[in-house]
Amino acid sequence: MSEAVTAIDTREVETEIAPVVQRADALIVRNVDEHRTALGMLGAVMVAERKVKQFFAPMLEAAQEGKRKAEATRQSIVLRQDEVLAPILAARKTITERAGAFEREEKAAAEKIQEQLRREAQAKQDAQRELDAAMADTEEAAEDALTEPLAPPPVPVVRPEVAKVAGVSGRTTWSAKVTDKAAFLAWAAKPENNFYAEANVVALNSRARAEKKALSIPGVEAVESFTYAGR
Repeated sequence: MSEAVTAIDTREVETEIAPVVQRADALIVRNVDEHRTALGMLGAVMVAERKVKQFFAPMLEAAQEGKRKAEATRQSIVLRQDEVLAPILAARKTITERAGAFEREEKAAAEKIQEQLRREAQAKQDAQRELDAAMADTEEAAEDALTEPLAPPPVPVVRPEVAKVAGVSGRTTWSAKVTDKAAFLAWAAKPENNFYAEANVVALNSRARAEKKALSIPGVEAVESFTYAGR
């Protein structure tokens, strides 16, 4: 909290509303007379609330006006920045797409070569296994040669042929996209997956206001709350 805020002298208004607050703390409502008293006190509390808001209103308005001016200036700067950045961002997008496409192609080619080398090494290992079995002195030794667990054959690592430039690095990221909403909702309905489903509270509140107790949505309840408004 800034020093300007802590320096606001609120002693007068706080002294004025203190009795109302104290009476509210001691309130008991058990019959019609006490209910009438409570509503009278509620009116006094609303008056006190208005006094507090009226006390701070000029300060809030002044602060808001300063904020509006600052925000207007900020927005104009942001708009101008966006105008200047637009061609830069377009160029970055173009370069990223084309360079990224090349990297993906090179990575796919490297993976293809890696898999080919793996298959060749595995075939060579299998051929050696069959040769060992054929040269075995006994059937048991031949069976052992054919069934003995072997580690996967070593394969050279094939890396994609891409450039490295200081200050620029590539990174692969992943994101989820819902392609079948019905299937997703059926999955999210399972208790262990509820974390992934979020209710549209704004839409549900609108339905509750319109239908009240008649609201009939599985897993949703219309909750009634009561409050008083001043006149």
